[in-house]
Amino acid sequence: MFARPNHHSFFVMRQLRLIILWLAAMLCGVAGAAQPSGWADSLRSGDLLFVGDSTGMGQAVQESTGRFSHVAIVERRGGSLYVIDATPANGVARRPLGQLLEEGMPVDVYRLTVPFDTAAMLARAQEQIGQPYDNAFLPDNGALYCSELICTVYLSRQGKPLFSTKPMNWRDADGNMPDYWVEHFRKLGMPVPEGVEGTNPADLARSSVLKYAFSLQ
Repeated sequence: MFARPNHHSFFVMRQLRLIILWLAAMLCGVAGAAQPSGWADSLRSGDLLFVGDSTGMGQAVQESTGRFSHVAIVERRGGSLYVIDATPANGVARRPLGQLLEEGMPVDVYRLTVPFDTAAMLARAQEQIGQPYDNAFLPDNGALYCSELICTVYLSRQGKPLFSTKPMNWRDADGNMPDYWVEHFRKLGMPVPEGVEGTNPADLARSSVLKYAFSLQ
């Protein structure tokens, strides 16, 4: 014969049930915050992610060029999402999209408005994986910075670059050279490459071949 549960047992079981329900709700909330509903299915291979960040280099880039300091390529492989990008820490690399989002910075998605061969572009990007990061921001020196990678691999079906370069400006809105860049290039033993042909994320985002699609965060 089973003993009849007493009032204390009912109270304990009820409390345990409430705790379990609370933990489940918290876990669902965390999952929802990490991956907002809908956007993952909307991302396409070849989309570009534009990011602003609070690192020393990121802030210096934004002071000189505009609101973005980094750009990355979206690659969808099966059911998983990756980015291919050039960073000081990893050079040109492929990494899970989640690693980029973990940095907690706002991410804007831009999409090409002109026809282009996505598979060929991704093949060119994959060929660049392993290249070092271009801390000197110079053309044709065997290294790539983030927007330089984009200009290198995004070509029209006729093989012409979709994005143009222009003489680089390193000065802030008041015309002053930020201390960050003075020190950065001093360590490299070279002058600030003011006026050298190049590119930056903010200029890419303003290109006529791109349109804003949506934001991830």
